[in-house]
Amino acid sequence: MIRLFASDMDGTLINNKGYISDRTINAVKKLQKSGVAFIINTGRDYHSAKRELDAASLSCDMICHSGACTYDVYGNAFHIASLPKSIALKILNIFEKHGAFADIATDYGKTSITDKSSLLNYYKNEVFPSLEQEHKVYFPTWHDFAVMVSGVRFFEGKESLLSCETPIYKICTTFFDQKKIKDLKEKIHGIDQLHAVSTSRYDLEITHINAQKGTALLRYAQTKKITPSQILAVGDSGNDLSMLSLDLGITAAMANASDPIKKVCSKMIPSNNHDGVAFLIEDVLDMNEIAMNAKYSFQICVNP
Repeated sequence: MIRLFASDMDGTLINNKGYISDRTINAVKKLQKSGVAFIINTGRDYHSAKRELDAASLSCDMICHSGACTYDVYGNAFHIASLPKSIALKILNIFEKHGAFADIATDYGKTSITDKSSLLNYYKNEVFPSLEQEHKVYFPTWHDFAVMVSGVRFFEGKESLLSCETPIYKICTTFFDQKKIKDLKEKIHGIDQLHAVSTSRYDLEITHINAQKGTALLRYAQTKKITPSQILAVGDSGNDLSMLSLDLGITAAMANASDPIKKVCSKMIPSNNHDGVAFLIEDVLDMNEIAMNAKYSFQICVNP
């Protein structure tokens, strides 16, 4: 019987138009009402993920920054696995040498060590062309993009960021030129205590080795006294591999998932554009009902 449903956000819960469908919203609410815990397990920062949930009138605990920090439904952070500042400095130096924009996640949310103009050029020249190739929409309207930009915390260079107390959860970048991503991965590979993964052909995200979706999910489930066999996890891309390769009750791959994800999962479901998560939830609710009825029948038989 499934007691915990863990869902990735982009490419999974959210469709390629950039929102959560009504069918999926209703399914999540029905799942929660049935007593099954629902948690988001996303690469996004807390503020970005929370905006998507608020827009859908949903609330739940969240694992953010690809496993670097877990938040309860009220926004309280726990199970933190941030990047040591000394290691963050090595990463930022490599990024600078290779002309990679450092998209940094901290307690402030999206954080930058450059100016607003550099940020806008990065999205124009690297992020948006890459999203177009992937047929993904992260900002349904220009207003949504403007809201994101307005929330960025800007620091005057890496020294300014590294000297403050706020933890660094993740450092990412996107290159439309895939060779540049490959070269960057090779340089990062030599640094200890890191987990580096791509969610598409065009990006790279770096966290501490203990900041992975799978590690964070098991740690969270343990606090709820939920066993791995009672967990369902669903996702679509590289940063989901650490949770979908676990020995869980059910691991589900979206139809739009990458091949490595499809290979490790026990179940295939429709794409994020065809309400795959809603389909999966409805299936889980049916399975749980059958399990409950079987348990009830057994109790009647042994205790007539």
